[in-house]
Amino acid sequence: MINSDLRSLWEQRLTEYESSGKTIKAWCQEQVIRENQFYYWRKRLREDQAEKKPPIIKWLSVGLDNSKQVNLASGSIAVHIGKVTIEIKKGFDQHLLREIVQTLQTI
Repeated sequence: MINSDLRSLWEQRLTEYESSGKTIKAWCQEQVIRENQFYYWRKRLREDQAEKKPPIIKWLSVGLDNSKQVNLASGSIAVHIGKVTIEIKKGFDQHLLREIVQTLQTI
């Protein structure tokens, strides 16, 4: 975590730079700030902002095909992705299922 005073200072500096219309080099020279410091703080603050954002959830289109009969355990569902069928039972690991579906999408 970044010290809040230092964070505020650099957030203000970056805002000032963006509204200046100057190049990074010119702005840094005018402010007597090293360019590598500027780039470090810009990257650090962007990374911190990205960590605060909730993960992006993408939904997959699901089509129902009643013509295929699959014997499933009671209380489970079957998901068909291409030629693959995944049986999902109550209490499944959501993260594991997400990884499996993502992997199957790349094939």
